[in-house]
Order: sequence, then C-alpha cells, then structure tokens
Amino acid sequence: MKKAIIFASFGCSIKESRQTYIETIENAVKSKFENIDCFSVFTSEIIRKKIYREENIFIDNMESCLNKLKDENYSHVYILSSHIIPGFEYEKIINKVDECKNDFAEIKVSRTFLDDGMGEKEVSAVKSYIKSGLGEDEAVVLVGHGSDHEAHKYYKQFEELLNSDCRNIFIINVEGETYMDEVSTKMQEMNVKKAYIYPFMVVAGDHAINDIASDEEDSIKSYFEEKGFYAEAFITGLGNNKKTIELFVNRIADIM
Repeated sequence: MKKAIIFASFGCSIKESRQTYIETIENAVKSKFENIDCFSVFTSEIIRKKIYREENIFIDNMESCLNKLKDENYSHVYILSSHIIPGFEYEKIINKVDECKNDFAEIKVSRTFLDDGMGEKEVSAVKSYIKSGLGEDEAVVLVGHGSDHEAHKYYKQFEELLNSDCRNIFIINVEGETYMDEVSTKMQEMNVKKAYIYPFMVVAGDHAINDIASDEEDSIKSYFEEKGFYAEAFITGLGNNKKTIELFVNRIADIM
C-alpha cells in the first residue's frame, strides 16, 4: 500500500503569499502525516501559467499530478481541497478524480471550507480570525472571492450561521453577486460607523491587496469609505489562522 496526499488550492502568483498561506497549510499536513508523501496542485490554469512564465516553476494541476502518482504506483490518494466553496474549481478536482478512479485502489476528496456540513467548527475558525468584541457601531465585513456557480449560496448561509453566534458580521464578494449595496445599506440602518474588512479567502493574494485593501477608488475599502464608514482593511488570509489550519488537517483525517 502506497499512500499520497494532494494539497489542492486555487493557487497564487505572489511568491510571498504562497509561502505565508499555502505552504503553511501544506507544512501542517506534512507534520501531521509525516509518513505519507505529500504533493501540491493548483487548480487555476492562469496562475500556473503565470508562475511558470515569471518564475520558471512548474506546478502540477490535478491531471498531471494524478498521472504522476499512477506512474509511481501509488495505490491510495487523499486530496485536501482548500477551496472555500464547492464551485467550479472544486468541480475540476471532482471531475478529474472521477476520470481516474479506476487507477487507484482508493481516491477521496475532502470537503471544502463551506458546504452543507458547515457548522460550529467553521464558525469558530472564522471568529478566531476576525476582530472580537465589536461595539454596537462596529461591523466586520468578510470579502469572499464569489462565483457564478450555485455554490455561491453558501456565503449567505454562512453569514446567517455567524450571526446566530455573533452579531454585526457580513459577507460580500468580489465576483458573482457581491451584496455590497445590500450590506452597506443594512449597516447604515443599524447605525454602524466602523467597518473592519477581512478577506474571506485562504490566501491574501492579488484580490486582498488590490481589490479589497488598496486606496484605489474602485477597491472595497474605498467603497465603504465613500458610503461614510470608517473602513480598516486587513491584508491577511485564513491560511495562517491556527483554527483554520487545524480544520483543514482534520479534513484529510476524516477521509483516510
């Protein structure tokens, strides 16, 4: 029996961000399962090509990695997805696994961060990631990547879960249905004055730096300032949050 773990993420073209977030989770997985070979996959072809073009580094996608594991006679493969929702990028993993299922004695994929099974553990991880003890005039705004996929629904469902345990926490998105106007209006109605903005992403990459936290007029931080809020944006990601890392490590344990 020859086992392998694949850590599958969307990817990031910023080297420092890869090290801070993606490699931090990878290292935690390697430490927990030190007798099992670990491999890394990026699901974004755009990111993979950019890294190869700019850094001359080849990073596997699911197809190339699974072909390699087959050629090297791995029998049991366990895939950890660090994607927030089971959207298009997650489907790439599922579809490729379905194609290759007869090549291995066992091949399984973990859950994403948000899905039908989300609950107390995911809420606890996010609570440890954001500002606590909010005043009545303060709110946390989590900014997800967003998607046109039906799994986009999990963002709002998770917002409801968060607010059943906390208060004044909102989720908006960069893409898909953003909810920005809806959230800013609700915050105004609640007399919120301060917005603490966090990427609801595993990696603080280009979206976090430019789309969320920059001083450019089209950034999310600038949007809330224009609406009259004091806005403080944090360039960080769930990938270096202790509870989130533990959650991802346990996702692999759950399928082994």
